[in-house]
This record gives sequence, structure tokens and C-alpha cells, in this order.
Amino acid sequence: MRYKFDLSILSVLLFFLVFPVYSYSQTGTIKGKIVDAQTNEPLIGASVLIEGTTSGAAADLDGNYIIQNVGTGTYTLIASYVAYQSEIKTGIVVKSNNETTVDFLLSTDDISLQEVEVVARANRESENILLMEQRQALLATQAVGARELSRKGIGDAQAAVAQVSGISKQEGVKNVFVRGLGDRYNVTMLNGFPIPSEDPEYKNIALEFFGTDVIQNISVNKVFSGSHYSDVGGAGINIIPKELAGEYALALDLSGGLNTTAIGADFLRQDGSGYFGFANTDQPSDGQHNFSNSLNPEVISMPLNHSYGLSGGKSFRLGENNNPLSFFIVGSHSTEYSYTEEIVRNTTNDGTIYQDQTGDKYSQTTSQLVLGNAILGLNRKHNLQYNFMLVHTNDQYVGEYSGYNSERHQGATGYIGFVRRQQTNDNMLIVNQLLSDWKLTGSMKLEAGISYNSIKGLEPDRRETYFSFKDDNVYDLTRSNRNKRFFSDLKSNDVNARAALILKLNNRFGTDNSELKIGYNGRLVDDKFNAIEYNYSPMGMPTFSIENLDVDKLFEENLANGLLRMDIGEPNSYVVTKQIHSGFAEVSYQLAKALTGNIGFRMDRVDMEVDHDVQHTEPGQVPLKKNYFLPSLNLKYDLNDKNSLRLGISKTYTLPQSKEISPYQYVNISFSSQGNPNLRPSDNYNVDLKWDYYISPGELLSVTGFYKYIVDPIGRVDQGNSAGLLTYDNISDHALVGGVEFELRKNIFNRFSMQLERMDRLSAGLNASYIYTDLELNILNTDPRKSGLEGASPFLVNFDLSYNYTKKEKSFVGSFIFNYFSDRIHTIGARGYKDIIEGSVPTLDFASSYSFNKYFSLKLKAANLLNATYRLSRESDAPNEKVVLNEFKKGLNISLGVSYQF
Repeated sequence: MRYKFDLSILSVLLFFLVFPVYSYSQTGTIKGKIVDAQTNEPLIGASVLIEGTTSGAAADLDGNYIIQNVGTGTYTLIASYVAYQSEIKTGIVVKSNNETTVDFLLSTDDISLQEVEVVARANRESENILLMEQRQALLATQAVGARELSRKGIGDAQAAVAQVSGISKQEGVKNVFVRGLGDRYNVTMLNGFPIPSEDPEYKNIALEFFGTDVIQNISVNKVFSGSHYSDVGGAGINIIPKELAGEYALALDLSGGLNTTAIGADFLRQDGSGYFGFANTDQPSDGQHNFSNSLNPEVISMPLNHSYGLSGGKSFRLGENNNPLSFFIVGSHSTEYSYTEEIVRNTTNDGTIYQDQTGDKYSQTTSQLVLGNAILGLNRKHNLQYNFMLVHTNDQYVGEYSGYNSERHQGATGYIGFVRRQQTNDNMLIVNQLLSDWKLTGSMKLEAGISYNSIKGLEPDRRETYFSFKDDNVYDLTRSNRNKRFFSDLKSNDVNARAALILKLNNRFGTDNSELKIGYNGRLVDDKFNAIEYNYSPMGMPTFSIENLDVDKLFEENLANGLLRMDIGEPNSYVVTKQIHSGFAEVSYQLAKALTGNIGFRMDRVDMEVDHDVQHTEPGQVPLKKNYFLPSLNLKYDLNDKNSLRLGISKTYTLPQSKEISPYQYVNISFSSQGNPNLRPSDNYNVDLKWDYYISPGELLSVTGFYKYIVDPIGRVDQGNSAGLLTYDNISDHALVGGVEFELRKNIFNRFSMQLERMDRLSAGLNASYIYTDLELNILNTDPRKSGLEGASPFLVNFDLSYNYTKKEKSFVGSFIFNYFSDRIHTIGARGYKDIIEGSVPTLDFASSYSFNKYFSLKLKAANLLNATYRLSRESDAPNEKVVLNEFKKGLNISLGVSYQF
């Protein structure tokens, strides 16, 4: 079944549905600042109300407030704040298209407040709050909050991070590229603690694990200081999970949907996993062919996507001191299906095609998540926080490919064959974190924490069945151990500890942004990987038809009569131990009225060892011991209250991933990958210069220039052999990375009618990047030539257009989100091979929600409206010609959901 959409008609219809136009009278703006009358300190959260209306505003981190779209006339304003006397100002005149400035100086109330504790926590899900924090920060950072995720219909952390300037995602790769630097150059954290990968193919955990129902906000730090984690060159991505925002919360979310290509196919699903995705991992006993899972996939007639979740929390007061205690927990389940028709090819180094197949791939992802936290405040001086998270995800697919393959179907008529690959990755992560901060004195604070992460990554019973074509439309089992069943498991324990003593410093300007921080970070990692194969060798089996073939019966009958033999391969294993001990010191100080600086120094002691015992190579150990001395400098200069310049200079490093230095070979449909024990770490030298113009509390214009000099850059390399083997190498002596990032957040209009309690706003966000990478290949048996880094798109564009309409308790939000990346290198070509290029891809998504009241809302999403083609290609020796290696379309995902907050 196929679906065709006239996108121009669809876009016009949606535009007129989403963006109705209303007429308003002429309006003006009231703005100003609310400060303490004695100290002149801003009163964050103080409120201003227009008397007789519900229109008002709250002061931001600088004490500034703004009330927009006020009708022309004369008003009375009331400013109030806890423990302060309210102030009333009358006769405030608002003129059309003008700004009226009204400042307030509030005095403390004479009422005794000895028994009153005021507890206020900024809502760090809000776009405005995050933008204010970004404005105050000394280091350049970018953050995406829960409200922005909801507004844009973003489903997980990976999609959220991909909205940030300079960041893109590569199809088939779990994690993102930051300024052209991939998984090995980035670090993923939860509450500031690194999280290990559940998959031996990656350094970082898949960001797709983190659905937006558990995210408070995500920060992306591309600039580094002494207290930051150092094994990073692109960005540190820190996920802050949701906490209880009020006194209590309870919400239920349900959604259902479909993928337009999956719903139109006879969807194949492999045997061996239940509804919740827990895979059957049983291996045969005593070398017998008594597997629990069938070789025959089942057919699902109606593969519908669905998800549901429940969240809630409550706060309490304990003891005589009314110590605050809050709990929050969320649990969710989701199942998603997708189907693609694929082209799979491979070539020799002169462009000769030796694999040319078409295939159908049926994919299913099932996941559950449980997240909980408890926060306790003691005597207004000590805070304790415990976080727990469990993530379970099952990714499985059935792929059927047929056609020409002279390497894998040797001996077949015309080298024609058919292969069915059934693969499951069943992964579970358990996180435990204990965080603490103590206010030791009025100017000294201690922050400490420890985390323990447990990972179990399973690939149980991967089933590969190869059939070689014979005459008269019959087949036989392919020889050379092509038919196999494979089991692997990765078990990881990861302990992190941190402690920092923070001393506030006085400066001649009387501000509180000067401090000394001294601390320690430690990380102890223990990864254990094991794998085993069961190989099948045909011994004179008769030919057969594959039409409606019962593969279980075929194997069992021929094993019984001695025409098929099962052999158990040699076990493969590697153990990675990594210990990193870090000490750091950094000073932040206001050097002048408009200039603040941060200078830091960090020393890391790295002790890493890979102990491997794998086929095709001698058992051995790969030690890596090194001391790193890492200086950093960051400066912030405030040109005025709306313009800031930030400069960041630092040195960091990048360690190879475990699988990149272990010589274990992982086999896939078209390519296989194998580690390189001779791989060296990279040293990264980073320079950033950023200008921010804060147009209003919710609007921003930003331009960033960056430069990186990477010593011994690491890259994925096509080794150019008949097995399609990819490996990893230090591809050059050094690489240069530079570029420019642009970001704009702007309200096109923002209108409010006080009489009708109605508001509508049209806002746009745009970020674009130009990234330049340059290196000269220095790889054995490869002629030197200019190339770039894998995953580095020269041009990236992200654009969103959002409309918000509110009338009393009813509200509507609709958003279009557009993303684009230009052609980029997927794999470096060596030994005469050209680079593999991933073609440019534009995507367009639509998300909308309608709230009937403060309890009930409805959500509609349509993802991948353009349904662009994903394509990998390699240049051939013929001028201006390319060979397409892989090509497919993902289809549209449409979903409808409801949410109820009790």
C-alpha cells in the first residue's frame, strides 16, 4: 500500500486551521524593575498587577518585568512580594505603540517572619526561565525545556538536542553529531553524572531512551571549564529529569498512532519477545538444536503505535522546622512500528558492484521507563536528593533481502540469493544517584554526590538464514558458516563520585558572581562483553523452494538425518576497565563592572585497559595510561543590559570507545566492523566566541564562531576488502574544525485582550550553522588526500513556527518544525576506496494540542511530512557518478493522544 500527499495543499489547509487572525485595538507596553529599597537587589518573582484586571507579570532574575498588549488608557499598578510592603502607583498612562516604564522600590514589612520559611524554585521547564539563566551564565550554554518540547511535539531527548544549533542526527546512528563531532567526542549526563552506553557499539547511552515525559530540561555545553567532564570535544549533554513543581501532581497520558508504510504492509515480527519487550535469552543445552525461539517470523495484521504513562507526586512538611519533603514518580510504556523498502549495495575500490540487493525491513521498538526522585530540605541549610531511573528498551527487526551478492552467495547461480536477518537488542539501564549540598557558612557551600549505574545490553538469538539460488527456481542453504544464531551480552557497572567546595568571594562591585571552586571527580567503569555463535554447515542437503518455507522444519529434519551440522563457535569476550581520577580548581571573578572571568585547571589521571579474547586475532591486552593537564579560560563582557560577549578557550581529550580498540568483529547486512588495538586518544583545543542579544525575556539573537584543533582525530574507515570491513583509525595527524552558528527566537506578534482574557501569539525560531572541517588523510596503504570528519555537515538548518491561542482556560498550540542537513561523510574511504557520503535530508513535522480546560487536553502529531529519501552513496571511478549503497524512506508517523491532569 502506498500513500501520496500533496504537501502544498496540506500546508495551506493546516496554515488556515492553525493561524486564525483576530482584530485588536491599539495597545502599548508597561515595563520596569522591582528591587529592594535598601539593597537595590532584584526581587525575583515579585508580581505586578493592573488593578481591576487579571493582567500582570512576574519579575525575572534581574528584577525586570514586562506587561505587553495593554489597551490605551490610564491604570493603577500594584507591586507585591512576600515579606515586603506592597506598593501602589496610580495614573499610569499607556499610549498606543509606546512603552511606559514604571519602577518599584519595595520595603521590608515590619511583621515578624521568624517562623516563616519561603521556599521558591524556578520553573526550569519554562523557555523564559532557561533563557534568563542562559543570560546570567558566565559560560555559553544552550538549554531546551519541557514546555518547548511539548510545544514542538518533540518525543525524546535526541530529537530535542537536534534542535540546538550546530547539532544533527545521522540515520542509523543512535546519537548526535555536535559541530561535526560524533558519539566518541560527546558525553551524556544525568544530573551532571555521566551515563554509560547500553550498547557495545557506542560510548553514550541512546538519547532516544529519554522521552519528554521525564525531561525537565536538557542543557548543551559546547564550552568547557575546569569543573566540567573532560573526555569530550563536541558537547556535554546534561539531562535534568522532572521534579514536583507544586504541592501535588497526578497525570495520565494515552496516545495511539500509525506509520503510513508499516500499516500498509504484512508486518513481520520475530518470535521470542513478549508484549513488554523482554526477550527470551535461553541458549540450547548440551550442544543440541533445542532453541526456544522459532526461525519463522509471525505476521501482524494491524501494527498500531501506542503509548501510555502515569505520573504523580506530593510534597510534605516534616518536624518542628517544617522541613520540605517531596516525591515525584513517572512510569510509561510505548510501542512503535516502522517499515522500509531498502536498496543495499557494496562495491570494490574501483566501483565494481559485488552486492546489489533489495529488501524489506520490519522494525519494532518497545520500551518502559520508571523515574522517581525524593528531595529533602533540612533546616534551610542542607538538601538531599535521591534519584532512581529504570529504562528498558527492546529494538527488534526482521530484514529480508534478495538479489546479487558475489561475496556471500559464492557458488550460487548468478551469485543470487536470499537472506533473512532477525535481530533483537534488549537493553536495561538502572540508575541510582544521591546528591547533597550543604550551606556550611554564609559564604561557603559543599556539593557532593555519588551515582551507581548498572547496564545490561543483550543481543539474544540473532538469526541469520542464507539461501543460495539454484536452477529451476529452487534454493539450497548457503555454505561457509553463513547460517548462524548469535548470542551476546554486555554487563557494565559504572560508579561516579564528585565533591566540590565553593567559597563566595567579595568583589568591589558587591555582586554575588565571584567564587572559588575546588573539587574532585572520579569514575570507575567495568564493562564485560561475551558473545557466541552457533554455525550451520549443509552436508549434501537437497534443494527446496523458499515459497511458504517452514525454516524450523527444514533445519530440524536435515539435522536429524545428518545432512546439516551445527557447530558451536569459539567464545568471544573482552573486558574494559577504566578509572579516571580528576582534581580541579577554578575561580570566577568580576574583573570590571561589565567583565567577568573564569580561569580553571584540571588534572585527569586516566587508567584504561582492554583485555580481549576474540577470533581472528591473538588474545591480549591494550593498556592506556596517561595524565592530562587541562587549562581553561572563559570571559563574559556585558556591552549593556541586552548585549553580551562570551569567550571560551579550553583543552580537552577524547578516549577511544571500548569496541574501537578491541579487535572484536561485528557482522551486519552489508558492512562489518572491527576495532583497532593501536588506536590513540585525541587531544582537543577549543576556542569559542559568542554574541547574545536579548531582545526581550523570551526573544534572542545569537551568533557564535568556533574553532577546534584536534590532534590524532579518530574516524571510521572502510578498509576496502571483500567482507565490507569497517574499522577505526587515527585518520590524520591533526584536523581543523571551524564554523559559525546563528540563532534567532522572535515573536512575530503577541497580542492580548484584557477584557476577553484572550491572547494569541505567533513565534518563530531559527538556527543555522556552517561547519568547515579539514584534514589530510594519513592511513596505511592509502594515498594522502584532503577529507573531512565523519558526520560533519557543512550546513545545518532548524526552523520552527508556533502559534498559541488562549481564551480563559481553553488554549491551542500548533507548530511546524523543519530540519535540514547537507551532504556529509558517513565513512572515510581507504586503500583506494572513496568516502561514503550520506545525502542531505530535509524533514518537516507538525504538532498541535488543544486544552479544553485545566484538566483535559488533546494532542495531534504528524512527523516526517516530506518523507524524504535517506541515501548512502560512494563515488565511482567514472566522472560525476555515484553508486547508491543504501536507500530507503521511513514513512509518516501520525498520532493522536489525550492527557488528563487530576
